[in-house]
Formats: sequence, C-alpha cells, structure tokens
Amino acid sequence: MRVLIVEDELIIAQDLSQTLRRIGHSVTDVVTSGEAALATVARQPPDLVLMDIRLSGAMDGIEAARQIYSRWGVPVVFLTAHADDQTLREALLAEPWAYLLKPFDERELEVAIAVAAYKHRLERRLQASERHLRTTLTSIGDGVIVTDPQSRITFVNPVAARLLGITPEEAIGWPLARVYTLIATSTGLPADSAPHHPDSANGLPPSVTLLTRNGERLQVEHTVAQITGEDGVNEGVVIVFRDVSERQRAIQQLQEAKRRLQTNQSLLEQRDQAITSLGILAHTLNTARSRQEIYAAIITAGASLLPEYRGSLLMYNPDTELVHPVGHWGEPLVHRPVPRCSCWGERRWALSLASDNHICNFIPNGLLGERMCLPIRQLDEVIGVLSLYHPDPAHNSGYQLAVMITELASLGCSALVGKRAATVNSRVEASEG
Repeated sequence: MRVLIVEDELIIAQDLSQTLRRIGHSVTDVVTSGEAALATVARQPPDLVLMDIRLSGAMDGIEAARQIYSRWGVPVVFLTAHADDQTLREALLAEPWAYLLKPFDERELEVAIAVAAYKHRLERRLQASERHLRTTLTSIGDGVIVTDPQSRITFVNPVAARLLGITPEEAIGWPLARVYTLIATSTGLPADSAPHHPDSANGLPPSVTLLTRNGERLQVEHTVAQITGEDGVNEGVVIVFRDVSERQRAIQQLQEAKRRLQTNQSLLEQRDQAITSLGILAHTLNTARSRQEIYAAIITAGASLLPEYRGSLLMYNPDTELVHPVGHWGEPLVHRPVPRCSCWGERRWALSLASDNHICNFIPNGLLGERMCLPIRQLDEVIGVLSLYHPDPAHNSGYQLAVMITELASLGCSALVGKRAATVNSRVEASEG
C-alpha cells in the first residue's frame, strides 16, 4: 500500500517511514503541514494518509483530512499524542478511518492500516451500490407512489406524476384516492373487490383501469407492497404501476420477431430441400438413358419442389404434330393430345385470365389463377412444355424453381442426344474396324 506521512516531527516521521517499509508498505512522501499534504495528494494520490492532528501552519490535520477525503476519497488515519475529549470530538467530526495514540508499536500501526483499508473498501462498495440504486430509481420506467400509514402521499416519481397528470411536488400530502383510483377493466367495479386471476396469455396479473385526476382512463398493471417497521407496525405502502400498453407492445414485438424467425427458418429449410431436390434431378438427368427416365425425373422433382401447384409435362410428337401429356402431379391439366398454340416456345407467366386474353391449349379454359407454361428444349429446338397452375393469382412464388426445373430438363434432353450420337459413332467405328 502507498502511504503518505504527514508529521511535523522529523524523528517520528523517519521512524514511521522505516516501520512502514518493514511491514511491506511504500512511502510516497513525508510532509510537515496540511497545505503540503493537499498539494502532494493532488499531485500523486496515495492509497492511505497517516496524519498527525497537531501540525505547524494554518491548517491542522483534522481540516486537511476532511479536504483530502472529500476531494480525492483517500482514507486518513490520525496520529496524535493528545487523548483529551476535545481533541477526540474534533477528530471524530472528520470521520477518520482509524485513530492511533502516540506512542504506538508496530503491531498497532499494522492493525490500524488494515482496518482503515478494510473500511475504505466497504465504503467504496456502499457508494457503488448507492450510485446503482440512484441510477435505477432515476431511470425506472414504472410509476412509483409511496404513502404513510394514513394513505397520504409522501413520494411520487416522475413517471407516476406524468401518468397521473400531476407534478411530484403538488401531490405530497394528498390522500392517495385523490389521484389514484382503480376499477376492474372488465366490470367497472372497484379493483379491490374484483377477483384476481393471472392473465392466461403471459401469467401476469390482469390489467385494471386507473381513473386519473384529470378524468383519463389508463389500463395499468400494479403491485402494492406494505412498508413494515422492525416492530411490525405498518409505516405505509409502496405502489408500483405501469401503462399496460408498454407490455402489449413488447409482447407484440416478441411475437413478430418469433414469427419472422419461424418464417426465416422455414425459408431456409425450403431452400435446403430445393437444393437437394435440384441436385438429385441434375444427377438423374445426367445419367438418364431414355426420354422416359427424364420425364419421370421431371415429374418427381416438380412434385417435391412445387407441391402446391398442379403440373403437367407435355412433349411434342412430330409424327402426330400434337403435344402429348407424358406425366403430371396433382390433378392433370391436359388429359389428351392437343395442338401447339401461340405460346409454344415462349416462357409465359400470366397471373389470371382477366389480364390475359390468350386461350392456352395447355391449361383448361376458365381457370383463374397463376398460370405458367415453360419451354423444354433439346439443343435449340422446343420439344415440350411444363404447364403449371395455382388457384391464387398472387401466389407467384414457384416461378424461379419452375424455370430451374425446365432448364435442367433441357440440358438433360440435349445430353441424351449427345449420348445417343456417341453410341452410334462408337458402333460405326467398331464395324469399320
């Protein structure tokens, strides 16, 4: 511990300095007056000051100690050879952390320093606790009213004053009922006679209606705690209340955040499922050896990725010059071969027949909703379409997935042609060899 010695008798000061170093402390300085002590602490605050009460100069040790603690918070241990009542009373007014009568031995000094250090730590903790409590009371968002045993108001915090429509000063001494009257929100009866059941939604007490002095009605939640003295006598009550709309907003925000989280989790799960299904489709199309395998893979992927849609796969047959249904999920949109229409080969997306007068051969007439007809190509030639329908015109969430399915299907059909050409070439080469 760093110790400042304030002692005008140099021999005593030197002996004290040696003793302090011997018991494990360091001495920051040795001064002989109160004024010098203040200057030294201001320049380099120590952990503790050993202060002689009787000092030379205009300022004695008691006044110096009072200023040192009030300005820098450094604890002071008094040293004095005077034990008269007057000196003790004056010293106690300065609230010393310890008091040593000269002459004292090394053990007494060590104990005094330890006691002073311990008391200083406790004092700092108490001050920190008081600061925390003061900050909490200043920033608390609830209204607080305190009354005496006769239900007269003794304290109102700013939040309570604002909600009640009064000033904290004017309410002091008023009867509580003059500014704070509660009725049950559901029945209009006095709140004290209403049954108390926890709110089933959140486990909190039910809200009540506060009738304020200016005639307003506020829904509030409140608690009442009795102030009881050590002898068990009622000393008043503390009422804490809040506008319920704050809690309702918090609950709504929490519910909205939860809903967004669930939505995001659902979207992530859907995305992961889509990636998996598209990967399986790409692999199946890459290894397919026939058109039938490609058709089956497209239908399987469509049913997995677009289950809310009705989907039909239609392929063009040049021998009949008709478009034939080769697979579907949900209820089929086309039951028999149909001619190609003007949307053949286009990527068409119509929200409803009301906004599109085109009569599509690939979707039954009269279906109002989201309609899609997406082309499937083999190399540069359109060989089929994937026809999709959803009854909600504003649904339109499956378009990108449908496009990816048809693009992969086009790649698969084109790759199948390449595989067949390679097989034919290998057979020709084998026969020529």
